[in-house]
Parts: sequence; C-alpha cells; structure tokens
Amino acid sequence: MHPPEQDYLDSYYSSEYIMSKAESLASEHRRIFRFPEQYWLISQLQEQGINSGSSVLDIGCDKGYFIDQCRRFGYSVTGVEPSISAHSYCESVGLKVYSNLKEIHAKFDAITMWHVLEHFTNPHGVIADCEEKLHTGGFLFIRVPDFASFWSSLLGKAWIWFQPNNHYVHYSKMSLTKLIESHGFDIISCTSRKPNDMLTKKSGLLADKTLKRNFGYKQPFKKYLGRLYEHFTGVELFLIARKK
Repeated sequence: MHPPEQDYLDSYYSSEYIMSKAESLASEHRRIFRFPEQYWLISQLQEQGINSGSSVLDIGCDKGYFIDQCRRFGYSVTGVEPSISAHSYCESVGLKVYSNLKEIHAKFDAITMWHVLEHFTNPHGVIADCEEKLHTGGFLFIRVPDFASFWSSLLGKAWIWFQPNNHYVHYSKMSLTKLIESHGFDIISCTSRKPNDMLTKKSGLLADKTLKRNFGYKQPFKKYLGRLYEHFTGVELFLIARKK
C-alpha cells in the first residue's frame, strides 16, 4: 500500500467527512443504534478503575456520541475530530473538541481510539503522542479491524472493513501489540471480538421504528444491507494498555 501524504489527509478528513443536512437523520439513527455499544465501552473504562471524575480523551470522536455518554457518567471529556461539521456539532452541544491532537497540552487518565488508528499513516507518531498525553498509569483503549480474522481471510477485498481509501494500516493481534509495547505500554488485554451482538441489532431496529414513526425517516435498503453485513462479518481487535 502507498498511503497519501498527511497534508492530503488533513484536507480529506476536513472535507470528505463533512455530513450534509440530508444525512442528519442517518447520523441520529447511528447514535441510537450504538447505545448498547457505548455503554459497554464505558463499562470497560470502569473495569480498569476509570470512574466518574476521570479525564478521557477520545481521538476521532466524530459527533461526540461516546464522550457525550461519558459526560453523563461524570467524566471530564475532550475530543479530537478533523471533520468540520462534526466538530461544529460537538461544540453546539457543549463538548470540548480539538481539530488536531497537537493542539492538546493536557494529560489524561484514559485515551480512546475507536476504529481510528487504521486511518493514520504514521501510527508510531500517534501512539507516541498518546503516551505523552497520558498520566503515568493512564490507560489506552484501541479498537481496530482485525485483518487476521476468519472473515477477513475468507472475504479478502470484499470484507466489510477492507477500505484502502480510508484504512492505511492493517492490524493483526501481533502487529498491534508490538506497536503499543514499543512505546512503553504494558498490554492488559488484546482480544478479537464481534462488536455487533444481538442487543446492538435490536437497538438498530428500535432506531428504525422510532425515526420512521416520528420523522418519516426510512433507512435506505442499501444501508440496511450494509449494517447486516457488518453484523455478521465485522470482527475487531479490542486492546487495553497501561502507561508504565
């Protein structure tokens, strides 16, 4: 693979990832759809002793749905998001969000990256920045597509998360743990898992019914098929590491 230059990526993510008004209901659909997932992720923070009052930085926070839920649990939250429209949305609901990780000079108790690391062409630089911005003993949480999974191997380029225009680095459990360990982290766990369970599927159906009844929104059939395809074939790596 030949990843593009960073200047191009900065321009791409601030423009191509801008959501149009027509996509606002689709975005709201995703927010409702992902409720079970968000609560599970917060439970993972709490299992590591990261509780109310702790500071959390979410890199690639999109419209801030995860950190908004964290805020409701009493966390002090900050996000990083290059998309102009998503950044503006976060600010409109009172979330503190930066356009670039380099703009942040504070330290945090936990840093999260949910399906974000694969979008960077320089993962070592990103992890080094994370290490710098964590308190000693702070936690790093990462989710990335598992390119060594059964479905990835079986489907190849047809796999749901094979997206060469957006995903520039592919990770296996071994390559991800080596990357994180090379920056002085202790690996707590690294597991291969399906992020979409039956509860997530039911939440998606609830989002369908709620938005159709109240706003006349019906998810395009192609989107529904994509969601179903992801439900069955999407496999991710979920890593928890601690700064020494």
